[in-house]
Amino acid sequence: MNKYPIIIITAITFACSPSKDEYTHLLNTNDALTKENKILKDSVRLVVNELNAYKYSPEKLCHNIDELYKNEDLASLDSIKNILAIYHPESKEYKNVVTLCYKLKTAQRERAESEKRKKLQAVNRLKKVHDDISNITWYYNPYFTHYNNTNHISIYMGQEAQNIWLRMKMSYTGDNWIFFNNAYLSYDGNTKEINFDKYRDKESDNDTRVWEWIDVPVNGDLLSFLKRMVKGKSIKMRLTGKYTYTKNLTSTEIKAIEDVIMAYEVLRNDIN
Repeated sequence: MNKYPIIIITAITFACSPSKDEYTHLLNTNDALTKENKILKDSVRLVVNELNAYKYSPEKLCHNIDELYKNEDLASLDSIKNILAIYHPESKEYKNVVTLCYKLKTAQRERAESEKRKKLQAVNRLKKVHDDISNITWYYNPYFTHYNNTNHISIYMGQEAQNIWLRMKMSYTGDNWIFFNNAYLSYDGNTKEINFDKYRDKESDNDTRVWEWIDVPVNGDLLSFLKRMVKGKSIKMRLTGKYTYTKNLTSTEIKAIEDVIMAYEVLRNDIN
């Protein structure tokens, strides 16, 4: 076996390897480059910080904070506060934004707590009737009893264990029949037809006067309409058939609907 190729390769390898002085020089050069790189990065960081400090100057950031506070835009105010905390923590603008954020959070928290108390009061105000045979508890508005022989609209609520639902009653009384087969609610020009089965949902009776009424379930679409309706200015109910009866809802009827809806949402949230 010829050993010369191995010797030649070994010699070439040693010949190509750097000397000790060359190796030391390479290490020193690498260290110098590393230091220069660090200095460069630090310089860039300082420049970026200075640019950001200018970009996020207190005056620019806070030019519309009063408007944000008025609009209760807490997310934007918090964002400005966080930026100022990084670049201008000693500025008067930072202290001002901190104060505004605190005042807004406090106001929103107090309003939420007040709204919660208001809703709980709405539940407690309702008239409650428990049917121990069906095990259903019925909740009615506290302002009036909705008899069938009255001109009224109202909603009421039923609860059986974890199941809660709403129903709505619309009634008419007068000297003459109107034989209504259509019912409508409207507010400020927005009208919704109330669907009902005339054989299942509608009833009538008479004595010295006549009365007709419907009692229907409140689905999600109708509930959304009622929530908007109670905030309206001109709220009406219309029953129409052979003849037509239209009435403006009283403030008591509107308040009654609003309270039952509020109580319904409280009980729904408690269950969920």
